[in-house]
Amino acid sequence: MPTQKINKLLIGTNNKGKLREIKSLLPKNIKIHSTSEFNLKSPLENGKTFKENSLIKSKYFSKKTGLICLADDSGLEIDLLDKNPGIYSARWGGRHGDFNKAIKRVYRELNKKDKNWKHKKIRP
Repeated sequence: MPTQKINKLLIGTNNKGKLREIKSLLPKNIKIHSTSEFNLKSPLENGKTFKENSLIKSKYFSKKTGLICLADDSGLEIDLLDKNPGIYSARWGGRHGDFNKAIKRVYRELNKKDKNWKHKKIRP
C-alpha cells in the first residue's frame, strides 16, 4: 500500500482547547485546519463507543471539506457509576454543555450510589 505524506490536516472539533492540545502534538510542518474555518457544526454522535463517535465526526468533517480529518471523542468514566457518564459526559452538562452542571450531576449520582464515596481510595 503506497503511503501518502500528510501536509494538511483538519482537526475535527469545535472545542478550541482540544484543537490547541491536538495541534501541539503534531509536527509543525503540517498545516492544521479547524472546523470553524469551514463553519461546520458537529454531526450527531450516535455511536455506542468513543471510537464510533470519533469515526462519525472524522468521516463527516472529511466528507464536508475533502480534507483528511483527525477527530476524537472523550468523556469521564467513573467506576462507581458503572463507567458513566462515558460517551454522554457532555450531555450531563445540559443543552449548552455547562461543565458545572455536569459535575453537580456527577456528585448527585455518586451520593445516590454511595454516601461515603468521598472517603474511598481513588485510583488513577
